[in-house]
Amino acid sequence: MSCPLLLPLNDTIVVCVVSKCGQEDGSPQVVQISCKTERPDDIKTIATYYLVQHEFSELALRLVNAHLEDPLAAFLTFEGDLYDVEAKHAPWSFGKDVIFLWGDEQLRACEDKWTFSFNAKARGDSNQSDSTLEKL
Repeated sequence: MSCPLLLPLNDTIVVCVVSKCGQEDGSPQVVQISCKTERPDDIKTIATYYLVQHEFSELALRLVNAHLEDPLAAFLTFEGDLYDVEAKHAPWSFGKDVIFLWGDEQLRACEDKWTFSFNAKARGDSNQSDSTLEKL
């Protein structure tokens, strides 16, 4: 299953999400999502991100939606076969100062923004087969 939205590496985007929790009408909300890496120019990091971008994007969007339904801890870590992710959310004060529209409909900004730190694992840190790692 592929994720309908792929998050870009080393960029910040604003995404429209729908969660029925706390809203009787299930109206869409807007959230800021940043995905960063400590080594933005590292070829192995870029190649690893490309290999797992669908999986990573789905994880990030599921976390954002889960947080809208039931608040999550402010700092979370996840480990994939080829990467580690640190996820954190913090109040999104800028979102409250902006009017977001979808056509004529005004969208509400989420309370929190999200930052995901993506780190490709070193070759020896993974349980993944060498054939996958040789692609990097």
